[in-house]
Amino acid sequence: MLKMAHIQYIKDLYENEEKSLREIARETGHHFSTVKKYAQEEDWNKKQMPGIQPESYPVLGGYIPVIDEWMEEDQRAPRNQRHTSTRIYDRLVEEQKYAGSYSSVRRYVRRKRILMRQKVNEGSLPISQPQGHAQVDFGKFHYHNDAGKDKEAYALTVTFPYSNHGLTQVFPSENQECLLEGLKRVFERIGGVPLVLRMDNMTTAVAHIGQGAQRELTEGFSRFILHYRFGPVFCNPASGNEKGNVENKVGYSRRNFFVPVPTITDFEQFNEKLWASCEKDSQRDHYLRQVPMCELWEEEKQKLLYLPRNEYSIFRYETVKLNKYGSATIDTNAYGLSPELAGQTAQARIYFDKVALYYEHALLKTYPRSYEKNKEVLDWTQYVGALCKKPGAVEHTRFFDQLPKLWQSHLKAAQGKERKSALLLLREIVSDGNTPLCDETIALANECGRTDSDSLRQCYYMISKKEYHPRPLALGEAAPLLHYTPNLCAYDVLSGGVSHA
Repeated sequence: MLKMAHIQYIKDLYENEEKSLREIARETGHHFSTVKKYAQEEDWNKKQMPGIQPESYPVLGGYIPVIDEWMEEDQRAPRNQRHTSTRIYDRLVEEQKYAGSYSSVRRYVRRKRILMRQKVNEGSLPISQPQGHAQVDFGKFHYHNDAGKDKEAYALTVTFPYSNHGLTQVFPSENQECLLEGLKRVFERIGGVPLVLRMDNMTTAVAHIGQGAQRELTEGFSRFILHYRFGPVFCNPASGNEKGNVENKVGYSRRNFFVPVPTITDFEQFNEKLWASCEKDSQRDHYLRQVPMCELWEEEKQKLLYLPRNEYSIFRYETVKLNKYGSATIDTNAYGLSPELAGQTAQARIYFDKVALYYEHALLKTYPRSYEKNKEVLDWTQYVGALCKKPGAVEHTRFFDQLPKLWQSHLKAAQGKERKSALLLLREIVSDGNTPLCDETIALANECGRTDSDSLRQCYYMISKKEYHPRPLALGEAAPLLHYTPNLCAYDVLSGGVSHA
């Protein structure tokens, strides 16, 4: 057993200097398990533990409320930005004119930290509704798209049982990207992160359910937790009642926000309206406390963790082998790239709303993410180079109707070398990043009455290449006037004239 001085040193390194267990083991030379035992020990007897009541601190007693406020506020900040005993002592001296000893501050801070941890553990009982604790769940709903067809989507709802405040956002799926994007949006909207998030054993978050509370989390969800620092709590299988608050809120939102069946042409615009609907709903009285939920929420927000300084980018990374058409298959949908890349390996960043495709770490194309099944997603600009080699196949491609309308007519009418020349120009326009000028080029050529390839190219250059007009030389106002009258007699002689010297 270590001497008390050694134990105190280990505890001080862990609690006040916030070093890791392995760092302490290396620094002290003690075994890792020994360091862990004393660094995380909380069950000390009264003789070893300093008192915490103000009367036990004749000089420090009046400053304890200030220390409590600082330390409780620290619970919202990352560990490396929390007060150490030394920093608390320095602030007391500088800001509060404290004249006592550092040792008293250190003893109180150590005891206070232990009590705060015990309070957190007691507050996690299932029957309580602690401030800053949240629940999350998806709910399915129906909507009409811009074509009037009936579609299914998912509403992600996050609730805070203490205040009964809830926020909802809709997504086309309940996959991991949609889950994390929804949580990120809620965190940014409320300006903080819940201390604890209770949820089902979603496959997007839980890879394997072990015995009791043991869970093996997916890599994507684990990274998300590490970034935002909240504590995940998962319900027992088939026990949705353990998150009854969000279950009720999902039903309430469906009855109030999605009746009658909404028409959604843009998910982003609809989600903006949902923010407003949720804020309006928070004006009603709490079902139990009989005060407006928004008032309770303003109180509860003070317990949230601070948002991380760095933004978290939510995507899934995959390597994909391109098929014979140069397409990458992701979730049964084929995203087209150049046929020249057939058989090559590409990289994909899969976001909730888009798919970014890379080859040799260079971005080739970004497509809107499709949530259909076995759909082919093509962009004609990816195939112009291949069409230059096979101009006769233009009308028979599956992406021909994506080409600009005037170019469709022009290419149908052109044959042989004229068609190939037109395709070479089209490839140049696309390579220049001037795809919006395609139809404008032909329209100008039609006005001039000539649509051969050379005329088309000249029209393209006229509207795409900026003419250079140099500015006139700006002369200073004080430039002197020169009165120069040269003698031209020598020139008169050379030209056969008469000298006037």
